[in-house]
Amino acid sequence: MLRLMLATLTIAIFFNLECSDNPEAVRSEHSQVIGEVTLYTFSPSQKHLLGYSQPFSLPPNTSVREAIDKLGQHLSEGYFSKTYANELTDIHFEVIGIDEISTPSRPFRIAVIDMVDKNQDAMGYFFQGSTGGQTTYCLIGATFLQPHLSPPLLDGLILLYNGEILPELDHIDLTGILVPRSFQHVAEKAIRRAQREAAIPNGHTVNAQNFSYLRFFTASPSN
Repeated sequence: MLRLMLATLTIAIFFNLECSDNPEAVRSEHSQVIGEVTLYTFSPSQKHLLGYSQPFSLPPNTSVREAIDKLGQHLSEGYFSKTYANELTDIHFEVIGIDEISTPSRPFRIAVIDMVDKNQDAMGYFFQGSTGGQTTYCLIGATFLQPHLSPPLLDGLILLYNGEILPELDHIDLTGILVPRSFQHVAEKAIRRAQREAAIPNGHTVNAQNFSYLRFFTASPSN
């Protein structure tokens, strides 16, 4: 199923780029580096979905795959580390692969990432409820895609759940390919909000490390 989905994706992108000269898909997650860009991580917000953003520092010679690994680790150790009942989870992210499609303008990167959750805590605590599910959806998309960048860190994300395509959920749809445009607005608003609120009236600057990584949950497993 996964191979068929990736093949279909590649064919679709080829058709979308039919005016270009011989676009070529290659596996290149080890050869590409993130370069001089500023990555961000985000905290959840009941009001804004994505709350404060914080710069996520990585060496400029870091490969795209290494960057995705580090961003996934941040999500695992932060937002997904505990349920709202303060129970530890085993949720973590594994990069299955990153395919690059070369075009005359620039390469396009599509990643397949597996959300490993043996106890299925995400289904009971993180994907449930309208606001909670939307927040989880935005955190995953904005963190891995980095849509504020031009071009983004990833142009597409296929998120698996325990090695399988996620089932369609009530409030969010993770069954297809996540694209930066879906998360650009909310991510850029979170970045601007943090920059604006980091400066206080007396002219001093709040250290970004003082922003706590907030966690909130709006639904219980029974919802």
